[in-house]
Amino acid sequence: MSKRSVVRGAGGTKVGGICLAVAALLTSCTPGPAPSAQESTKAALVAPSTTATTEPKSATTKPSVPSATYSGVAWDVAFSFDYPAAWTVTDSGAAKKLQGGPFVISDEAGVEVASLAVLPVLSVDPCTGVCGDVAVSYLAEVPGQGSLNGTSYSVQTKAMDLTTRKDLQQANRWRDNVRLITGVAGKPATQAEEDPFHFTTWAGIQTTSASDSTRPIIFGAYRYFGTLTEAKAYTASREHLQLQNMMSSLQAKPAT
Repeated sequence: MSKRSVVRGAGGTKVGGICLAVAALLTSCTPGPAPSAQESTKAALVAPSTTATTEPKSATTKPSVPSATYSGVAWDVAFSFDYPAAWTVTDSGAAKKLQGGPFVISDEAGVEVASLAVLPVLSVDPCTGVCGDVAVSYLAEVPGQGSLNGTSYSVQTKAMDLTTRKDLQQANRWRDNVRLITGVAGKPATQAEEDPFHFTTWAGIQTTSASDSTRPIIFGAYRYFGTLTEAKAYTASREHLQLQNMMSSLQAKPAT
């Protein structure tokens, strides 16, 4: 698939791109909503390439805080992950009787810090409107400690700087110049450039569903910064480490 491919949810609704407009569930601290099967978002289907701005890979160190485990089932997928005990996980789709979440993770102050969504369908859609490839900076990557039905994954942190592209900022509803993503990646991106419309991370899990055997999972955290330097500094924060550890604990398999 081309790098302009995206994931779609049920009924052909787009899943993933514009500010990861997965849902209008965003908080001011977590720009870039969590995706849902019935809500709009766009996930990049990335193809490896050669050069890119890359930082050294980081290693997870378990924070010395009590942890809890969240378990759920959505679209024939049973999943679980560990998270800091002071945080909370809410199935935002439950009240609307929607499958797949988004499952919103909030910190001890009640501020959304990340989200997970399981989508029913994998599809392809091109960027329309204002498009253009922009350099990607890869800031961190750690291996997943769990598995997706026996398949490995990584937790990747990457950033894109649109300081000089206000047109792309506006078209994709960015909240500041730089967007930072930390998320589960089935096939970590290595390409030097991406279109902001498709700038995200995602992974897939194989199920026995007769309708569509691959279920996309988008488990990510999204932040905006004024400069790339500020975004890089954030990757040394306690919160970023907690997010890496939470995401790297993800386990998923077909529901029985």
